[in-house]
Parts: sequence; structure tokens; C-alpha cells
Amino acid sequence: MAFDAEVVHSAVTLDTATRQTLRTQWSSLMELAVWGEIKSSQIGLLPKLRKRVLDLGEKLRSYAGDRRWIPHPREQIKNALSGSLQVREALDKVAELVQGVDGGNECAAFHSGWDALRRILEVDIAPREARLVSLLDAQYQEEV
Repeated sequence: MAFDAEVVHSAVTLDTATRQTLRTQWSSLMELAVWGEIKSSQIGLLPKLRKRVLDLGEKLRSYAGDRRWIPHPREQIKNALSGSLQVREALDKVAELVQGVDGGNECAAFHSGWDALRRILEVDIAPREARLVSLLDAQYQEEV
């Protein structure tokens, strides 16, 4: 059985509202990480945090990206799953460093922004991955 192109497109594409929310939340978090008055008692933590938040943004761009340029539907699905895994890993890396942000006038705003972004992704990632995996499983079961 061939994949239904519309079903695949729907599964690998983030809805516009979620995409915009992720972009806004990440941008706000990045601005606070770079320009905000946040502090850490751990030497060198803030530069690492900035790099990790930037990396998370790059992963989010891939996660939310258009996959129509990938010719085969199965590869679109695998690419979307890969992007999801990369976002999960980037989230874990940022989470480790966020714990070290412990001072500054914008510390609470930074933690609040981080929590909001993390919650949005936690709500989106698991169902999206489950849908993608079920599409792949259906294809493999029919091939056997």
C-alpha cells in the first residue's frame, strides 16, 4: 500500500498556530538568555545556556519545517521523527542548564518562558510521534 500523500503531509506538518507559538516562545527565551538580566552562580553557565538555546531554536526550525521537498512519503515521516528526537535531546540539554539560572531581575521571567516552551513541546511531541510511528507501522505490516 502506498502512503496517502495528504495523510502524510498532515502528520509531518505542524499547524500554523503551534508553529507561531513555538517561534514566539523560543524568540522570547532567546532574548532573555542573551539580553536579559539573568545570573548564575556557576561560572561559564550562561554562555553555554545561550548556545544550547540557540541550538534548540535550530532544532525547532527543523521540527516545524516543511518536508514537501522530500520526495518519498516514508522519508518525510522518518525525517519528522528524527526532528522530533533532536528536539527532545536539545530540550534535555537546555533543561540541565536552566536549573543553574538562579539570579537576576529577569530570572523568574526566564524560568516562566522556559516552562511555557517546554510544556508546549511536551503536549505536541508525543502525539505527533505516535501518529508518525503508526503510519510507518501500517506500511510495514502491509509489506509483510
